Amino acid sequence: MPVYFLGEDEKGCNRIKIGVAKNIAARRRKLQTANSEELRLLGWIETDDAFQVERLLHQKFDARHVRGEWFDIEPADILPILKRKGRHGFVAKNADAFQIVGYDRDAIPEYLGVWEWGDLEIDECCPFCGCLCGMHFQDASQMYHCLNCDTLTDFSELDARADEPDD
Repeated sequence: MPVYFLGEDEKGCNRIKIGVAKNIAARRRKLQTANSEELRLLGWIETDDAFQVERLLHQKFDARHVRGEWFDIEPADILPILKRKGRHGFVAKNADAFQIVGYDRDAIPEYLGVWEWGDLEIDECCPFCGCLCGMHFQDASQMYHCLNCDTLTDFSELDARADEPDD
């Protein structure tokens, strides 16, 4: 069962709920009905000991407790925790991590990125599933592989998309 992190989308998610739910999407919808701020899923940890992990996280952030399971923390506070969980840590990825948002000074496309609240490189996070196991380069195939979702890519589809004209 996952331990999830939901943020109130007010000024960059500076209040975050740390909870446990079998179905995070259903839990978010239920909590949303009682909250005037939009709730955004930031990430989650897959674990067999969800209640223990949740309790330890509540203790870790006890000094920044607001009410119930809400804490005055930011996405930057939870990212190291998710990263330490590696293959069991996930970020809620952007809908289109590969959307081009601009070009650098060498005309190389810059992409939206995997996580809205921080820059993550492909060796840290899979842009397809959000797993913090990262993409691993395989010499034999000359492609990148995600240990979680099993995606195998050389990212050439991004090069093709970069050449397409904007609508």
